[in-house]
Amino acid sequence: MNYLPIIRPTLPAFAEVEALVRQSWEAGIVTVGATVRAFEGEACQRTGTKHAVAFSSCTAGLMLVPRALELKPGGEVIVPSFTFAATAQALVWHGLIPVFCDCLPGTGALDPQDVERNITPQTVAICPVYIFGLPPDLDALLDLGRRKGIPVYFDSAQGLGATYQGRPAGSFGIAEVFSLSPTKVVTALEGGLVTTNDEDLAVRLRAMRDYGKDPKNGEDMTYLGLSARMSELHAAVGLLSLRRMDELVKARVERIAIYRDRLGSLPGCSVQKFPSDRTTSGNYFVLFVSDNARKTRDQVCAALRDLGIQTKRYFYPPVHQQTVFRHFPMRVSSHMSNTLKASAEGLALPLYSHMCFEDLEAVCKHIEGLLV
Repeated sequence: MNYLPIIRPTLPAFAEVEALVRQSWEAGIVTVGATVRAFEGEACQRTGTKHAVAFSSCTAGLMLVPRALELKPGGEVIVPSFTFAATAQALVWHGLIPVFCDCLPGTGALDPQDVERNITPQTVAICPVYIFGLPPDLDALLDLGRRKGIPVYFDSAQGLGATYQGRPAGSFGIAEVFSLSPTKVVTALEGGLVTTNDEDLAVRLRAMRDYGKDPKNGEDMTYLGLSARMSELHAAVGLLSLRRMDELVKARVERIAIYRDRLGSLPGCSVQKFPSDRTTSGNYFVLFVSDNARKTRDQVCAALRDLGIQTKRYFYPPVHQQTVFRHFPMRVSSHMSNTLKASAEGLALPLYSHMCFEDLEAVCKHIEGLLV
């Protein structure tokens, strides 16, 4: 087998991108032009939301949402530790304090009961995450936010194309923040997207992605912002990818089903549980390899690497144990056993919408050879 990467972006034909971006290119309007607006409009339709704001990255969106919500420095924001580091890094940039809570066994999503245990008078927001593209328990988390009077926004980086109780991801909480990086089902090469039904929040975010300029004349800076605009080229790729979203998700889910069937019941192994009230975007497939398996997770990772198959220990280490966070204020729940277990066992396998079934079969055979 030739080298098999863990991801390859499924991209539209270059000729389609060229045709879509040509008008903006020739007009010299290369950021936040007609293509970006078309992409945002399509995103509203796909997510069932009133407003969509495109950014140069998901991290920019995660940084600007807390600022747009006027969360005060020193306030605590509850997040999972079983997530990608950007969830918490965006808070630290604002002087906010991440409070790391445990995940649920099975789904890997933020545990609502542990969230409630860790709410204090200093809690200013809750930021759950779509783990591997699967929505968390949205009802429980949003109800908790309502009861406590705490805003809930979502790091939905991996979630575009997922659903919860028949509703598409994007329309929950005060805002949802999506990634469009090359690792995502829907990609813009690089980029991010914030969806919201709050018009005032959308207005602030549009200004803040352009340094915080006054929306009326662009001369005065009325907000603290960033240079986080999306280019027309990225929007063209994103728009064409978004139009194929259902097809791309379906292809991922089909490949995940094969992985789950072949590997999920191997001795000492398990896979993410999919509750019947939600569907995943299929962003990642992660095999959990416990101490009871024939080989450890790290041994499987090393053996596959020697065969030219890239995998990723995911999410590892848990965010609260990562080096950078030792230098900033944080708080960690006393209940972290599920997080530590998931982080010690998770191994993400190669997955992308156009992955050929021969490669999928080869990955399965190699893992079966290691673990059976």
